[in-house]
Amino acid sequence: MKLDRNKFFQGMMLGAVLLSMILVPNLSRGQDKTTQTKNLYIVNIDSIYSISKSIASSSSALNPSPTPVPKKEKIVEENFGYCVNVPVLLYHHVQPDSEARRLWQTALSVDSDIFEQQVSYLVSRGYTAISAKQLIDALLLRTPLPQKSIVLTFDDGYKDAYSYVYPILQKYRITANLMIATGLVGGSDYLSWGEIEEMGRSGLVYFSNHTWSHYPIDQGGYDKAKYEIQTGRKQLEEHTNQIVNIFTYPYGSFNNEAIRALKDDGVLGAFSTIPGFWQCDSFIMTLHRNRVGNASLSEYGL
Repeated sequence: MKLDRNKFFQGMMLGAVLLSMILVPNLSRGQDKTTQTKNLYIVNIDSIYSISKSIASSSSALNPSPTPVPKKEKIVEENFGYCVNVPVLLYHHVQPDSEARRLWQTALSVDSDIFEQQVSYLVSRGYTAISAKQLIDALLLRTPLPQKSIVLTFDDGYKDAYSYVYPILQKYRITANLMIATGLVGGSDYLSWGEIEEMGRSGLVYFSNHTWSHYPIDQGGYDKAKYEIQTGRKQLEEHTNQIVNIFTYPYGSFNNEAIRALKDDGVLGAFSTIPGFWQCDSFIMTLHRNRVGNASLSEYGL
């Protein structure tokens, strides 16, 4: 027993030393980049960018499982500004699973039958799908939102948004937001301008700028970012008769220079790929979105 007790205390001492070696440097480094407030953290833009890139690079080959359910933290208004709890769901392709497999698109696809089940679930649970503009207005102007608001977003402008998503939107009379890279319009797997214009006239579909060529605007400098942003905006406004002042980052990639280019073009808010349900005016240029797969929306905390 004496030998065991000695080993126990030796182990405890070693553990304490190792713990101090880990915690002390991390705490000192954290003081430079983060401000801790009641177990919540406000991180700078470069930190958020690195987080979003790590999330994007870790996507699985298939898309059956949900992003981990974000914690519904109590947001302290004096530290985060004005906030609303509005989940924003992120889709790419919506099509039959057999088609996704044939085209090798399963990583970015939700089965069209499952998507309809998800929409039916939202309706039955009392959610109201709103436009991205309504969310931005709520943050900037404090305009009221329905009690259980949710935003549906579809990135890149794939043709299946017209073939499979649009009929379901019409059936359930719900709103969606298409994030269009305008230089891809008319391609073999992408929407045509005629399809975009038709959906826009329905009053159910709204459009967000996703650049001209789906270019990651954190690369190439300010002038390249400005060109991509302006070209995409002008083409969308020309074809949809909608004011386009909301942006969605290709690949979820952004930095301070990209945000400056967006603001210089009159963009009021932008969507990232950082997961979370809370949206705040203090990070209105990096709003949260939650990637959706072939799982019940109840598994996402909805």
